[in-house]
Amino acid sequence: MHALRFGLALAVLSACGPSGRADDSSTETTPATQTGATVTASTSSSSGDVAPTTTGDASTTTTSGTTDAPGTITAVTSTTEPVTSTSTGPVDPSTTTDGPKLDLPPEMPIPVADIPGLVSITFYESTSGVMEYTFLVDGPELNQLLVDPLSNANRDIEGTSVEFYDVYYSDVDGVFDPQGSYLTIAGSFGAKLPAGGGLNLAEISLNFDNNELEFGSFLASFVGLGDNYVAGSEVNAIDNNLDTHTTMGNTVDTPGQRLRVTLGFKSSLMPG
Repeated sequence: MHALRFGLALAVLSACGPSGRADDSSTETTPATQTGATVTASTSSSSGDVAPTTTGDASTTTTSGTTDAPGTITAVTSTTEPVTSTSTGPVDPSTTTDGPKLDLPPEMPIPVADIPGLVSITFYESTSGVMEYTFLVDGPELNQLLVDPLSNANRDIEGTSVEFYDVYYSDVDGVFDPQGSYLTIAGSFGAKLPAGGGLNLAEISLNFDNNELEFGSFLASFVGLGDNYVAGSEVNAIDNNLDTHTTMGNTVDTPGQRLRVTLGFKSSLMPG
C-alpha cells in the first residue's frame, strides 16, 4: 500500500515540471503619445478714412483669448498621459530648461498712474493727419469711463462728426480700472464702406518730466468690427511709427459695442 502511494506522488510531481508551478506570462505596453493643434491668423494693413484695399472679414486673435471681431478662434490644446521617471543622481541646472530663467527680471506690473516721473499721456489719432490728444496723468479723462452712447458732448477724442472715443486706464482686456497697468482707447464710428474704418490710432506715448517719451510695446487686446475693419492693422499701434495706424472698422450694425485697442508699456509691466 505504501509503495502504491509513493508511485502516485512521483507521477504528480513529474506532471508539474521541475519547478512545481505553471509557466509565467508577461505583457508590454507602448508609450503614450502627445497631440496638439496650432493657430494661424491672416494679417493685412490699410489706413486712412477712405475705402481700404482690404476688409476685415479675416479671423482674428487677441492676447486675452477672445475678441468681439468677426471670425473664429481655435485654441491651442495638447494632451498627454502621465509619465513617471526616475533619476539616479543630481540634475545639472545648466542642462535643463524647466523653471524660470533667472537672468530675466520678474514681471511686477504697477499702475500706469504710478510710473515714476510720468506727467501726461498722448494719444496720436490719424483721421486727418496725425492729431495729438494729451491728458494729464491725474486728469478726469483717464480716470473715468464714459457711458454710452458717445457723442460730441460725451467724448474724450473726436475724429470725425461720427467718430467719438473714450480713453482710460484699464486691465489687459480693456476693462476700466483706475489702478490698471494698461491704457485703452475705445469708441464708436458711424460709417461703413466705402468710408475707411475708424479708430485710427498711430501710437500712445508716456510723457515724462525729463521730456522723454515712451511708446507702447505690447498689444494687449483689441476689438475690430464692421466691413471696413482692417484685420492685422492693430500692430501699427506699437511699431513706433506715426505714419502707420490701426483701422478698427465701424459700429453701425453693433451700436452696443465699442471698437477698442489696449496697449501695455515697459515702464508699467516691467518697472525698474
